[in-house]
Amino acid sequence: MIGGTLVGLQVKGMRRLVARIAFGKLILHPLAVLLLLLWLVPISDPQLRTVVVLTAAMPMMGIYPILAQKHGLEDLAAAALLVTTIASFFTLSALLWGLKHVPVWG
Repeated sequence: MIGGTLVGLQVKGMRRLVARIAFGKLILHPLAVLLLLLWLVPISDPQLRTVVVLTAAMPMMGIYPILAQKHGLEDLAAAALLVTTIASFFTLSALLWGLKHVPVWG
């Protein structure tokens, strides 16, 4: 379904919205979870904290465009899914490096 939606997709009018979705999912969401773990929900196990933040930093699930289809937004959702999946290679790598080297976290 996702591949079929992406074939011939014109992204001209949705670049800004896709970028906002990707930024929110890959940067703001894990940052919010990280801040919550540091200030509001102190989890003593560092491995569990790492798993929670990494889970928040993952790109959206493949079902995202299917759920958006009900509202006629499957093109936007499929484009956002593709962009977040590609960009997550870089954001997850940076996050893994940061979690390993931040002394407060361990």
